Amino acid sequence: MIQPNDVNKVAPEDWEEFKKRAAQDELYYAGPGDLLDTAEGRSKFCRLNESGAFNKPDPAYPGYKIWVFNNQGEGMVIKRRSRVDPTLMEDVEFNADGNEISRSYEPA
Repeated sequence: MIQPNDVNKVAPEDWEEFKKRAAQDELYYAGPGDLLDTAEGRSKFCRLNESGAFNKPDPAYPGYKIWVFNNQGEGMVIKRRSRVDPTLMEDVEFNADGNEISRSYEPA
């Protein structure tokens, strides 16, 4: 299984092959229907990934990343560039069931 931070360890010459493998792994996939888009998916991500900080490219903002701060089985915070105001970062806290607890903003 590909770990979310494996994207940071791929050699440039292996990037295309990595993307093909990653697209098959639902814990990594970053396209439409991303695992982090639903409560069930966030809950699964929270249970299956160890506690730590993960990141992956943000499909809505090329060159930026989506950060996931996971507390295994307890909850997570997803931090990404705001879709409403790109000068802000949006921090959304979720419980272990993947439901939103709070939302805050900070300068990007």
